[in-house]
Amino acid sequence: MLITILEMVNHYFGFFNVNTKFKGRLYTILGFIGSWYILYIAISFLTAARYLRGIALLLAFLGLMYVIYLNFMYYFTRKKPILDISPRIEKMIGGGQTNTTQLTTQPTFIIPNQGFYDQKQVLPTAVKSNNDEQKNIEELVTQLEGLGVYNEKNAYQGFNDEQIKNKLLVNDNHPVYANVTGFNVPYVKLHHEGTHVIIYGGLNEMQAIRLGEIIRIGLADTTSALEKFDIFLANVNIVGGQGKTLARSGFVEKEYPYTLKAEIAYTVKK
Repeated sequence: MLITILEMVNHYFGFFNVNTKFKGRLYTILGFIGSWYILYIAISFLTAARYLRGIALLLAFLGLMYVIYLNFMYYFTRKKPILDISPRIEKMIGGGQTNTTQLTTQPTFIIPNQGFYDQKQVLPTAVKSNNDEQKNIEELVTQLEGLGVYNEKNAYQGFNDEQIKNKLLVNDNHPVYANVTGFNVPYVKLHHEGTHVIIYGGLNEMQAIRLGEIIRIGLADTTSALEKFDIFLANVNIVGGQGKTLARSGFVEKEYPYTLKAEIAYTVKK
């Protein structure tokens, strides 16, 4: 009965874009409620002197409650569960999708490629890239990789599985990329083309190519923002590529498209 309910929930939620953490919490709650029905049946067997089945169901109930406890600690808290034997079980059955060896490489710091600004005057943006601009971004990534900007030996900046998992839980399962901070574009510049704000970038000014258009600054559309503020590029990164997200059985690792992540500094027009 419990498995049937979980299958129904999984089927119907498959029609919606529901994140893994929400599903995990929902399954944990339903599992907790359903497990008490197994305890009820176990007590019924024991009362009827059918001890073998009663004890077996009682052990099953305890086992399920232990798994629910692990899921609760995993999906509802950031604390490490007590007596967690799941890694041993995973190792015994040949599971484990990632290497849990903790690397000693220290994470690098992002140095703004447009100077330093007061964070109170910096806003995130939304950037749109058409097909040609997307090809330009991928070409620039290839150039940066060729220059040794990204070292595969430093994938995920030395974060171990537990650290990656915590990042995913905090950021609503948004991918953690192997190149965590992204590619810092060496040269970037804003071009105002009428009401459109275009980002050009490259290895240097001579090789700058069109990378995308800023369509939103903070919560305002670009046109509205330009009426009130003078804007300046604070930082531009390229994010994407190989990345990890959480699934019920562990991590899922795949290639994501490269996109621009830009920050804008602003001052109020006089």
